[in-house]
Amino acid sequence: MQRAWFGVILCVVALFGLPQGSVSAQEIPTPVGWEMGLVYADGASEDNPFILEEGETTIRFWIRNDNLAGDIDVALDYDSSSSATLSGEETVTVGSASNDTFTLKMSDLDLWSIPSGTTYDFEIEGQLVSWGLAPIVAPVSNQNIDGEVMVPELYRWEVDITEIEHTISAGTEFNLQVDLRNVGNTADKLQSVSIKDDCPVLSSDDDFGDGLTGTLTQPSEFISTSIVFDASSTHPTRLCEIEVTARSSGVANGGLGDSSNKGETVVSVEARPVGAQVDQDEADVGDNDGPQNQDQVTRDNFLGFPSLFTPLAIASAAWFQSRRN
Repeated sequence: MQRAWFGVILCVVALFGLPQGSVSAQEIPTPVGWEMGLVYADGASEDNPFILEEGETTIRFWIRNDNLAGDIDVALDYDSSSSATLSGEETVTVGSASNDTFTLKMSDLDLWSIPSGTTYDFEIEGQLVSWGLAPIVAPVSNQNIDGEVMVPELYRWEVDITEIEHTISAGTEFNLQVDLRNVGNTADKLQSVSIKDDCPVLSSDDDFGDGLTGTLTQPSEFISTSIVFDASSTHPTRLCEIEVTARSSGVANGGLGDSSNKGETVVSVEARPVGAQVDQDEADVGDNDGPQNQDQVTRDNFLGFPSLFTPLAIASAAWFQSRRN
């Protein structure tokens, strides 16, 4: 009888002594595993950062579900040492035995104002929130992946022309003040500087840009120059549009940015008064067989004739008056 009671007591003790966690573990089994990683492209790797792009940069990453049965839900969080706006999916689902790709987008960075070569860190954190149909109250596992992004070299020049507010008289020279500023985020040189205008008898020194090219200019620094223009004495009254174009050496050698940048201004030229003398050098053309502007020269000569005729007329009138007296 005592042995029977002793056996019952042992059974009760064994029953209450079973670990309670083993039962719950069978109800919500732990996933086999899952992984996260970055998708490297365009020269990026674990040792080389991703290159930021103007406007928006897209970084791709993958999540792999190693479980043969049961989807997983992963909550995602993003962080960066830059001031960029980060956007991406908050929660994603990956099917069993699957590997899916997702994206992180970085935007609202003014790359032109950041020195080239500047780097920023970023991090993507994933937290497993459910497996199959069973939610996971406490995180079973977290995954973190991190990388680096870099600001590229960007090339651009700004052409600033000082406006000429007064009228230019035909037959005179005038100076046009031009500032060429490096507004890129890295040092650059001018590949070339050219001038174009829409007035046929307005000329400038075609070789003026030779002394401007080849000088290494740091960001925000500028090169100043004065361009001499000659408005021919035969220039008509009109508005002349002048365009100065600067071309980047960095872009010409394969860099990112604007290959050419232009500055424009308008100059008012007023024709010479009727009867004004025309310089002989400007009137000659070709083999010096005639004036460049025959009509202008004819008008000038014709208008000069009355100045010779007037004294003769006065003298004749005086003579006739004396005869009558």
